[in-house]
Amino acid sequence: MYQELKNHILYRGISKRKMADDLNMSYSTLLSKLRGQSHFTLDEAVAIQSYFAEDITVEELFKTESDSPQK
Repeated sequence: MYQELKNHILYRGISKRKMADDLNMSYSTLLSKLRGQSHFTLDEAVAIQSYFAEDITVEELFKTESDSPQK
């Protein structure tokens, strides 16, 4: 789940632990959300988009496989 977000984390070489700390979120909560076991709030999604400070939208970062058009 959230493959684009995971790709950005890997591409930037950011540890998930550091990202969680920087976002004032527990590490276990971040992992749970990245696995799709719980959901990101809108505020969290916006904070994560700002964290990357890139020209990428919240929608692009949080796109899931189910959001992709069916073939």
